[in-house]
Amino acid sequence: MQAKMKNKSNFLFKVVKNGKMIQRYQTRSKRKFYNRARTINWENSPLKAYLRVSYGMKISNLGKMESFWNDGHYEAKEDFWGALKDFTE
Repeated sequence: MQAKMKNKSNFLFKVVKNGKMIQRYQTRSKRKFYNRARTINWENSPLKAYLRVSYGMKISNLGKMESFWNDGHYEAKEDFWGALKDFTE
């Protein structure tokens, strides 16, 4: 019998201002990620936030084990939180 692997999501954000990364956070805990993401100071513009939610390794349509994720760059708080909500549904 083959052991089942439970793939947990992996959450990552990076905040960049004037070409310098000023904040980065990565975790597997959704709750910790949401709490840390609330600390992003969106009034400190111009600011760009990179968001990536990884879902682990899955079998693709081609029958290969591949890594699946959603990601994007956001300059507005509403866009960031909207994408996070969509990525975790």
